[in-house]
Amino acid sequence: MLSWLFVFSALVFPAWGVSSWDKTQSKQVSEGLQYLFGNISHLIEKGKLSLDDVFTMVSRKEWGAEAVGCSSWLTRPADVLVTHHIFGLECHDQVVCSQRLRELQAYHVHNNSACDVAYNFLVGDDGRAYEGVGWDVQGFHTRGYNNISLGIAFFGTKEGHSPSPAALSTMKRLIAYAVQKGYLAPGYIQPLLVKGENCLAPPGKENLKKACPNIVPRPAWGARKAHCLSLTLPARYVIILHTGGRTCSMYDECRLLVRDLQSYFIDKLRACDIGYNFAVGQDGRIYEGVGWNAQGSRNADYNDIALSITFMGTFSGSPPNAIALEAAQNLIQCAVDKGYLTPNYLLMGHSDVINTLSPGKALYDIIKTWPHFKH
Repeated sequence: MLSWLFVFSALVFPAWGVSSWDKTQSKQVSEGLQYLFGNISHLIEKGKLSLDDVFTMVSRKEWGAEAVGCSSWLTRPADVLVTHHIFGLECHDQVVCSQRLRELQAYHVHNNSACDVAYNFLVGDDGRAYEGVGWDVQGFHTRGYNNISLGIAFFGTKEGHSPSPAALSTMKRLIAYAVQKGYLAPGYIQPLLVKGENCLAPPGKENLKKACPNIVPRPAWGARKAHCLSLTLPARYVIILHTGGRTCSMYDECRLLVRDLQSYFIDKLRACDIGYNFAVGQDGRIYEGVGWNAQGSRNADYNDIALSITFMGTFSGSPPNAIALEAAQNLIQCAVDKGYLTPNYLLMGHSDVINTLSPGKALYDIIKTWPHFKH
């Protein structure tokens, strides 16, 4: 290892946006990172690490990468190793990590004008490595150094928690393999943390309040204009439903489903609008229904005092996926934080207020474990 540290200005994506380098971080390199990278050269020299030692690589095809690509080649071996922590992209299995990575690639390409996902590789808490742009192509993670650096990112963990032992082990093995195969110089410059990264914060640190989730507004999914009665705020109840019928797992598919639901309510049921305050897709997004200030129409005597949150699909046998459940929980906390929901609210299933199979047994069994649940 080189005995000096290289301080540079970094353009990274700690969440879905961009933050700049904080020079004071040069004196705050995590002990966890020092331990993680400090002995890699020694282990390689002793022959203790190899590809067979073993880590699983999920290819671009396996995680469903878009057919986009970059044309700038990476100088080999790379002299710099950059590690990032992408806050807000927590995942613990290949299905969810793959979904997170597809969303990240779409964001980098369509919102940040990158040629592909910004990193060479990513590491999930499931202990798998995920191929980004790979070994030979420049990433888009560190302005001015993309041509001489490998960029590897941890999928985000909850604030106050380090990556899992499996993720840390995979990162170590991935770096060792890169050195062995000549992708990374044996004397590579060790990374520094960037402002806002908490990937190696000690457990037990008090969690910071989460930001409200991104909500797909009505114009984005093509809502028809409508006017409903006002909701009494702050609401006193949260009622969880499912729509029944088909579900959706991709953005365009979910937008179409929300439009179809609105048309069903207005044209068939003669309701003022779609019957829910918010709808949750299997893509992990929240779709604005009648929103914070208007009444839904599915909860009989509770419409004027309850926020109705529906999961799109049928969840009698199987529950919604992890990212959809997390999105709904974040939305509820957001409602409290913004004053739309009283802090001592009660949470119920649709079947608790009317005679219905909604929200489905599998989903009902989950919400029974959520805070404020009342049968």
